[in-house]
Amino acid sequence: MTGVDTVPVDEIRRELSFDEQISFASEWRTRPLREWVMDADDATLRYLFRNFRPRRHLEFGTWQGDGVLRCVEECDATVWTINVLEGEVRPDGGWAYGELETAESDPPTPWSERLSTNDGVWARTDSYGQIGRKYLKAGWGKRVCQIYADSRDWDTRAYPDGFFDTAFIDGGHAADVVENDTRQAVRLVRAGGLVIWHDFCPLEEVTRQCESTRDVVGFITAHLEELRGSFTRLFWVEPSWLLFGIRSN
Repeated sequence: MTGVDTVPVDEIRRELSFDEQISFASEWRTRPLREWVMDADDATLRYLFRNFRPRRHLEFGTWQGDGVLRCVEECDATVWTINVLEGEVRPDGGWAYGELETAESDPPTPWSERLSTNDGVWARTDSYGQIGRKYLKAGWGKRVCQIYADSRDWDTRAYPDGFFDTAFIDGGHAADVVENDTRQAVRLVRAGGLVIWHDFCPLEEVTRQCESTRDVVGFITAHLEELRGSFTRLFWVEPSWLLFGIRSN
C-alpha cells in the first residue's frame, strides 16, 4: 500500500458533502481490481460531475472523447482537453492504442490513421481524426476547447492560478508525464476544487499485472508528502482505479 487514505465508494458522499448517494452496481463491487473496467469508474466520475458541478473542467488525455462526454452530459461545464496529435507511442515504436475495424465499427473519420495487416484494417484510436470523435459525433464540440499538444509542452501562461474547478489526469502514464500533469493541475485548480488521477490503484497485485498503473502509483507514492502540502485530502476510492485530491488554499 502507498500510505494514501482509502474511502469506500459509498462514503464519497460524506467526503465531498454531496446529497445524492452513489448508485454502484453489485457486479463492480465484487470484480477483482486487477480485472477492472472503465465502466465502473465512469459511474463514479459521472456521480462526481453531477454533484460537484464544475464550471471549467480540465482533462489530460482526450482519446476518443469518453471523458468529455461523462462531464458535459452530467453538468454545464466547459471542458478543456489535451491530447498529443500524433497519439502515444509504445517503447518499441508501435501504436499505444488501436482497434480492428469490423462491420459493426463506426466508419472511419476523415484524417484518421489506419493500417492494413493480415488481420484486417486497424484504426489508431488516439490520434488525428479519432481524437474526440465521440463528443463531436454527439454534438458537444461547442462546449469543448480541444488542445493538440504534448502536455509537457503545453503553454499555460495565459491561464491564471485556480482557473479550473476540476482536473482529470489520464494522459500519458509514464512517470515524467504524470509528474508534469500533476504539477500543472495543482497550479490550475482552485482551492476547494478537485484533482482526479486515473489508473491509480495501490494494490501490489494490480501494479504488478497492470502496466498503466505502475508509474502513476510510483509517482504518487514517491511525492506523497509534497502532494499533501497542496491538498487538504487525498484518498483512493475503493473499489476503483481513481485517486481524489481536494485542493487546499
